[in-house]
Amino acid sequence: MTATTTRTGAANLKFSHMGLSVKNLEAMEEFYTKVLGFTVTDRGLAGGMQLVFLSRDPLDHHQIVLATGRPAQLPPNTANPQFGPSINQISFKVASLPDLRDILERLNAGGGDSVFPANHGVAWSIYAHDPEGNNLEFFVDTDWYIKQPFLIPLDFSKTDEEIYELTKSMCESSEGFQPYGEWRDQIAPKMNPYVEAAR
Repeated sequence: MTATTTRTGAANLKFSHMGLSVKNLEAMEEFYTKVLGFTVTDRGLAGGMQLVFLSRDPLDHHQIVLATGRPAQLPPNTANPQFGPSINQISFKVASLPDLRDILERLNAGGGDSVFPANHGVAWSIYAHDPEGNNLEFFVDTDWYIKQPFLIPLDFSKTDEEIYELTKSMCESSEGFQPYGEWRDQIAPKMNPYVEAAR
């Protein structure tokens, strides 16, 4: 007789890293290291692919893996060409609006394409394509929650203080408005928490 186990909740998962199939490994490595500041932690061959491992955190051997083998042609997203046909977007969190401005300067200087600043109310974002058209998002959380999806252009000609005040005022008059901390407290009990294993 086989014993059965009753499971509660979901498996203990925490998102870790992702791999991108690429056409031009050298150009992609240069963009992710020179423009976005990743460090190459390893490289080699496996499964018929050339691999480059990239990280910005010494606790993570790799956060992104670049792997050869992407088909020469993939059709664009049929709903919106800013977003990818398979991977919709890859998002990176930054600490502050000045950091987001720095990313904007780096993208403009380093070959970012289709650069689009956006205000989601819950976050300030910059969307841009890497050299192979993958849609990247760089974002800063705001202090407020409003019902998503929500997007208006983000005007970087304004000061950080002006952006903050305009966003706060807009959020206060939007559906679902509440401080982000309160929203997080409400949603947390509905989620399966990740539990760090003892080492």
